[in-house]
Amino acid sequence: MRVAIATVLLGLSYPTYVVGVAFNVWQPLTRPRGVPKRAHYVDAFKSAAWFDCAVDSRRNVNVCEAWDEKGRLIASGDYRLDGENRAARGVELRPWKIHRGPDANPKLAWIDLFGSKSASSLTLVPINSAGKPLERFEVH
Repeated sequence: MRVAIATVLLGLSYPTYVVGVAFNVWQPLTRPRGVPKRAHYVDAFKSAAWFDCAVDSRRNVNVCEAWDEKGRLIASGDYRLDGENRAARGVELRPWKIHRGPDANPKLAWIDLFGSKSASSLTLVPINSAGKPLERFEVH
């Protein structure tokens, strides 16, 4: 009887783990090589990524990097909120989705943040060394 119960519990544990990761209840047990331990995994159902973003209040920017599920860098650089010319505050800095730049250039990726109004009410845009937003690209 104990063996049967243990088998059932073990059989249910993997689907529970997968669903928990998919709904961002917990983090995956493993991560791709090169993704730092401080990076946070987010599964957006159609896309998933590992995010490492911080607030640099001295420069008024968010410093972000993101990797895909295979550990390839897909976003990297300094960012500010689209149309607000400021860094996202710590409570706002909840990356949700990546919009890759032209030619998959990590320096041109945009990052949607999970906001209080909708899943993508805030967007981080890359900025240049002068603090100006880089040209927006249109995804077709």
